[in-house]
Amino acid sequence: MKRFRTILLSLFFLAAALPAETAAQDHPFGGGERLTYKLHYKWGVINADVANLSFDLKEEDYQGTPAFHLVTKGATSNFVAALVKVQYNYDSRFATSDLTPLVFTREQTEGSYWARNNYTWSDDGRSLKAHVEKSTRPVRDTVFKADKVIYDVITMLYAVRSADLDAVKRGKTIHIMCALDCNVNDVYIGYVKAENRKVSGIGTVATEKYVLRVIPRKGAEQLDKESAIAVSSKGDELAPIYLWITPDASRTIVDFSTSIAVGRVNGALTGASGLKCPLTAIN
Repeated sequence: MKRFRTILLSLFFLAAALPAETAAQDHPFGGGERLTYKLHYKWGVINADVANLSFDLKEEDYQGTPAFHLVTKGATSNFVAALVKVQYNYDSRFATSDLTPLVFTREQTEGSYWARNNYTWSDDGRSLKAHVEKSTRPVRDTVFKADKVIYDVITMLYAVRSADLDAVKRGKTIHIMCALDCNVNDVYIGYVKAENRKVSGIGTVATEKYVLRVIPRKGAEQLDKESAIAVSSKGDELAPIYLWITPDASRTIVDFSTSIAVGRVNGALTGASGLKCPLTAIN
């Protein structure tokens, strides 16, 4: 059971590795975009698709602020659900102007385990109030303050697509901060190389491969011990996370990959609609 919880959460942790520099108002996505992914797990003789994920984006007004409203859902496939039923519901609102996070909720059930997170921000995203409830721990209320925006894991997924990745390609390493439960992580993103990838229903597309280094801050909880991310680690760092992103106007993440405590998890895009720049095959 714990292994499958780990696999699903690994995708969301990937979002923690996204750069903080975003364009003022011109983003490569807009309301009406929908992305779906299939999560694949490999360990020894086990080689199977284990979960499906969806990301639905719309635009609305939130307490007087023009905002993106992103609803993210994940669930185990029918085969895996027969062993352990896992469901995730993430709801994130962030400003359309500069992607500053506004409010975030996370609800998940993993068999008998459950968790609920409620985040609210102030001071232009530099002050985060986190309310965390879990079946394994008492309720906790924590306030984080920083000199830059602290993103939630879902808003980060869209911040990377608006970031100056061309600067990363020129050798710049971008540092950001990201919260997960009651932890804050330092994240560094670097460029690897250009690489073509196959996308279901589309064909081979051009992408750029990036590597993400995630370093939990001192005193961070060991989440794998209570059923969260058991990503493999070396010293103070978690295993590198790789993202394959299209270099077109939509900056779509088409693949991701990382090692976990037991095995490896890979994710692949299975559907994309409402993109500003539709995916096209190169051959």
